[in-house]
Amino acid sequence: MPRAPVSAGAFVLPSGTTVQFILLIAAVVTLTVWTVAAFAAAAVNAVDVAGTQSFLECLKRTSEEAARRRAEGVAVPLPDGSPEACPDPRPLAGILIPGASTAGLGLAMAVGYVALPRWRVVHRGYQPLTGMPELAAAVTGLLSGTGVRARVTFLADPLDPTISALAFGRAGRRQVVLSGGLIALYDRDRAAFRAVVLHELAHIRNRDIDIGFLTLIAWRTFGPPMLMVTAVAVLLAPAMFGPEQIASIVVFAVLLGLMGLLVTLLSSAVLRSRELYADARVCEWEGSTEGLRHLFTTYAAPGGSLRPTGRRGRLAELRRVHPTTGQRLLALGEGRPQPPPGFWDMAAVGAAVAFLFYLFELGPGGGAFRNTSSPTDWGELTGPASAALMLLVAVGTVVWRAAAWDGMPQARTAGLGLGLGVCVSNLLATYVVWLGFGIGGAGLSYVLSYTAVMCLAGWGLVRWLATVAVSWQPVLEAGGRPRLILAAVLAGSAAGLFGSIEFLLRLPGLLIYGSAFVAPEMPGAVLFFWGSGQLLSDRLTTLLLPLLLTGALVPVTGHALARRLGRRRPSAGFGPALPTAGHMVRLGIPAGAVAAVATAVVMLGPGPAAWWVALVVFGLAQVWAALWATRDHAPLRLARGLVAVLGCGAVAPLTLATAVQALSCSAGSGLCSPFPEIAHARLAVLAMALTSGPAWLAFAALVTSAAAVRRRRGRGVRRPGPALGVPPKPASRSAARPPRTW
Repeated sequence: MPRAPVSAGAFVLPSGTTVQFILLIAAVVTLTVWTVAAFAAAAVNAVDVAGTQSFLECLKRTSEEAARRRAEGVAVPLPDGSPEACPDPRPLAGILIPGASTAGLGLAMAVGYVALPRWRVVHRGYQPLTGMPELAAAVTGLLSGTGVRARVTFLADPLDPTISALAFGRAGRRQVVLSGGLIALYDRDRAAFRAVVLHELAHIRNRDIDIGFLTLIAWRTFGPPMLMVTAVAVLLAPAMFGPEQIASIVVFAVLLGLMGLLVTLLSSAVLRSRELYADARVCEWEGSTEGLRHLFTTYAAPGGSLRPTGRRGRLAELRRVHPTTGQRLLALGEGRPQPPPGFWDMAAVGAAVAFLFYLFELGPGGGAFRNTSSPTDWGELTGPASAALMLLVAVGTVVWRAAAWDGMPQARTAGLGLGLGVCVSNLLATYVVWLGFGIGGAGLSYVLSYTAVMCLAGWGLVRWLATVAVSWQPVLEAGGRPRLILAAVLAGSAAGLFGSIEFLLRLPGLLIYGSAFVAPEMPGAVLFFWGSGQLLSDRLTTLLLPLLLTGALVPVTGHALARRLGRRRPSAGFGPALPTAGHMVRLGIPAGAVAAVATAVVMLGPGPAAWWVALVVFGLAQVWAALWATRDHAPLRLARGLVAVLGCGAVAPLTLATAVQALSCSAGSGLCSPFPEIAHARLAVLAMALTSGPAWLAFAALVTSAAAVRRRRGRGVRRPGPALGVPPKPASRSAARPPRTW
């Protein structure tokens, strides 16, 4: 029998859909706690609606006044809602109402989790397998060979004529229901019967039951009430609030409806993926795809096309919770345990992360409390850190599997969906808050520019994570603790990208203030890039430098460890191409020294030179260092070029400072050290942060343009060989498109 072409490590790493399930539960639970706490605060403390509206109008007036005076050149602080300027009528923040809301929600979910399986058995009339000893012995034998440790009870639904089975239950006590049609199939076709039962046991083994059941409980129990409460708020808003607050409630209702739609699409995509994951587990147990292939081709309904056409067909495909027969047969042929991430599921992940960031920013009371604690205690750290970690883990685990399999050929689609999901959810959530200040339709001129930047950022993040996965996959396969290595890589990446993610999530609020109060006549694109540049100028060393270091060191470190493991465990045949440049060249040290000498010659020339000339020389030297270090055919050219850029950017100013310090010591008198001081080191870090980004972008543009010219002329584009330790994958639809690496 043909072997199932499933990778040996297909079930070693955690499934990315598990993390997406957890993200769904977190989004629904957090939204529920937020809403319950807000309404409880209004009911228990009898919040003064008129006073709250007056407070918001006061904030609007102070914001306009501060913007007007700052435009006149008067240095006044930005309004922060201090009680001296605008008395806040909301109740003080406390732990009682949010804690009680969380406890009540947890208790309701626990009761549903424990009671619903028993209710399903009684309500639907499932019967034990009494009087069928041969069938009971057969399913018990199948259970014993799967490694499922939970207590599994097999039940029968004799009135169901279809060939189906269903696994459900709580932790420690699982139930598998066999339909009447499946029981009748036992005597006719043992192979098909075996495949169906093993598929349900695979769901138990893959822990699909608990996560899926909790998601179902959370969404079906608390999703409709949240939508109903929002609808009531929209209907009652005209009688209680002014036009600004009405608009804020309407936009929040739109945001909530969008989140409901995206959560539904994401849950459907996750459930489809878990079905294929269970099929892959059955293939691992059986050692062959023949059982499932025979089941699908003989008894399954016609599966339809692999790619539905038309708007209705595509919408029906997105809402399906089971893949079509054609898709399951294709997955069996490719041996892929899970499908690659698509546009809509990545959009839902991005929207959920941005929405959770928005709720974290509002605090435990959902904005219904007057928060007397320091902003740093909650929103300034908890929200961005949680968003960065959830985004990297939710996207990274899914991309890792897809990239380790075929190099992630659909990175563009998934990346655009991720960026667009974060963008839309973040814009709506931010606009909800600022509508309370009465800005109306102002402040949205930058939306198109921000959308383009977010789509580009999402695409870059997915491409970079795919590169990290390809680089680190041999290390995971050779190491003894792949889950620990994966967690360490993603956590380290989240720590390095934390500042950039926080900046992009907070940027709309800052730009709305600038567009509405500071420069309302400025064009949106000009405002976006001018405002972003002003904000970035204060964060060069704390934002751009960690971004560049993380982007370069994480994939290069993984590739270096994979090469070292490859030398210890040589494989048959030729390995991937290795870098031909020396360590000093790859770190950009010679180019940095040359840049320091060239800068000294220019600065000491006959004519006076401006300070920016040194930065131009450093940037040109960094581009040269990247081209010199990556002139071979080794993989990760862009990442290795970034390492050379950073190394040259650090060496050049330090060498120049050392030379200037040494010349000053030799010409002067008294005690003097030829080594650079702390101030020189800080200046070098600032210069590296200023020049590294533009230099790497120029290098990437040159490399990409050269590859496009070679491709157009019919010459081969330089591609790396297969990653060390990764076995060749079977031919698939994406085999004709070679994977790209940084």
